[in-house]
Amino acid sequence: MKIVTAKEMQDIDRIAIDDYGIPGIVLMENAAKGVVASLFEKFPDIKDKKVGIFAGKGNNGGDGLAVARLLTDKGIATEVYLLSKKVLLKGDAKTNLDSAEEIGIKIFEIVSLDELETVKDSILKNDIFIDAIFGTGLNSGVKGYYTDVINFINSLNKFVLSIDIPSGLSSDTGEIIGEHIRANLTVALCLPKIGEILYPSAEYIGELDVVDIGIPELIINNRDIKINLIEERDAAGILPKRRPDTHKGTYGHLAVIAGSRGKGGAAALSSISALRAGAGLVTLALPECLNVSFEAGIPEVMTLPLPDTKDGTIDKSALNILINFLEGKSAVLIGPGITTNPSTSSLIKNLIKKVSCPMLIDADGLNIIADKIELLKDKPSPVIVTPHPGEMARMLNTTSKEIQANRIESSIKLSVEYGLYVILKGARTIIATPEGEVYINPTGNPGMATAGTGDVLSGIIAGFISQRLSARDSSILGVYLHGMAGDIAAEELSQTALIASDLLNTFPQAVKRVERF
Repeated sequence: MKIVTAKEMQDIDRIAIDDYGIPGIVLMENAAKGVVASLFEKFPDIKDKKVGIFAGKGNNGGDGLAVARLLTDKGIATEVYLLSKKVLLKGDAKTNLDSAEEIGIKIFEIVSLDELETVKDSILKNDIFIDAIFGTGLNSGVKGYYTDVINFINSLNKFVLSIDIPSGLSSDTGEIIGEHIRANLTVALCLPKIGEILYPSAEYIGELDVVDIGIPELIINNRDIKINLIEERDAAGILPKRRPDTHKGTYGHLAVIAGSRGKGGAAALSSISALRAGAGLVTLALPECLNVSFEAGIPEVMTLPLPDTKDGTIDKSALNILINFLEGKSAVLIGPGITTNPSTSSLIKNLIKKVSCPMLIDADGLNIIADKIELLKDKPSPVIVTPHPGEMARMLNTTSKEIQANRIESSIKLSVEYGLYVILKGARTIIATPEGEVYINPTGNPGMATAGTGDVLSGIIAGFISQRLSARDSSILGVYLHGMAGDIAAEELSQTALIASDLLNTFPQAVKRVERF
């Protein structure tokens, strides 16, 4: 599903009206019908409720007035609190104001705090509120009187449905730009907006329901919209079906270069995760000092013991061994738990120059190449990097705060400039491709903010790559299923108690859910 900015949505509306001849009043009516349908689904007993609608003077207010009329037609007690003089409404909003007045809906003009005070008793009698104050066009925080009204609505602690986006939030960024409605349900019209998907603003959206307002799909498809929301059907369309006449070699041989003394867990998690994702063979290249414990502890994973440093990391003398070993491998995962030991760092930088198969770099691998990202440019096979914000900041020579404030832009910059597939981890993990496409993942939860979950993710994605899925498809499928596995684990165990190895147990359930889609 496409995710749009305010301007992109305005352009889509304009094309529907001007080029396809769909009247704006029809789009507004369809929007109102979608809002009412969502409200009825949420409240099957809504006929016993009273609904108060706060409406502005623009098209968002017009949507709210149309909703008021539809609810009244269904016998539901509805009042409108218009935060404008009636004479200021124009176009389709004015048409819906006139229609609402014709059927006797109570419409209170409230343009000052004193006027708000005079109707407080009436407002407090409502069970449900609909926020139709501002639409998607805000690019700065609300001010003055509107701030007071928004704070008042929030203070009522009643159910609030916001039309298109909670008033006061920006459509184009996840950053909070000022006071805003804290919605329980947001009904996005036609397509979700960036501010509804990215945190911290996504925290105030409540449930998100996207409704069709009658804009032809062809219009959306013809627009060059780069940002997408990953849906379950997207993942289901990627997951390969296994033929009966296959064997382990069919599903690839993944090399994992990982681990050091004290960080063997990262190597274990990433290696097992790759097998869980369906890789036919996984060989873990690790410091020799760890080999005995791994051979005994993880029977499904083969090992390649390598010369080690006195600190228990992989020594630079392992270069030729690894170059020869990678011949014919389906893919390589580099980084979990290898440390940034100088000898190990030298090894990794020299090895990356020689790698020709698809490559995923994570964790310490990213820290090692942070000052030499050009090594990843123009590789013969795809390269995927999976940074968290701190690692991303080092790669772009900036701060974590700057990365978090510009997650989409930062991901695109790194991806396009160096030809990489970038997976920026965090709440709403972002995938960016070298073509400038962006995919935002909706699965996952705060319980996954624990050591090792990133190692599981890198193993899952590398496991898909080794099965010869494209880097794009491996990233989308891996990120989505990883988050879903975390959601299943949190549901079964709680977010607080969740640890990374729990994902190894719930990942198969996530795969089964997608297989049944």
